[in-house]
Amino acid sequence: MKIRFDLEEDDVSVLQNKNVHADFYLDSYLEVFVIENNKETLLFSTTLHSTIVIEFNHLLLDLYQTGEERVLDTFGNANVYTYKKEGENIVITNFDEFSDAQEWQYIFDFMEFTKAYTKELKRYLQAMVAKEPNNMKRPNFKLLSQGLAALEAIVGQNNLKR
Repeated sequence: MKIRFDLEEDDVSVLQNKNVHADFYLDSYLEVFVIENNKETLLFSTTLHSTIVIEFNHLLLDLYQTGEERVLDTFGNANVYTYKKEGENIVITNFDEFSDAQEWQYIFDFMEFTKAYTKELKRYLQAMVAKEPNNMKRPNFKLLSQGLAALEAIVGQNNLKR
């Protein structure tokens, strides 16, 4: 399994408010894909890319710790993405609010999914720093790095158990 983040033109620009000298989030269109058995599935997309990735990190941590169903807020997207942990699996459901119907549901091994996700998140963070070293100082980058470390710890613990 592989996960791929597609950023519009590999953009890691920062949306800033010049009036208060604050960075809101790393801004650009993001699509996240899962590739398994030569099949590519769009997992979710958004325009607030650092915000949704931070949220997704928390979602995976919550699923691991509690197993309770979670909904990912994609900030204006008409699709509702529900995630739940069933045994060793993660079940992802895409519900389209416009058609009032489930579009798809996929089941992946939770640890394999998390491992693939952390590998891609690590690559993504390295690319952000390569493009703009000052990104490391941004609060969202720090939150993304903390989420990566927490998820890598989960994957590492699981590898020790095997």
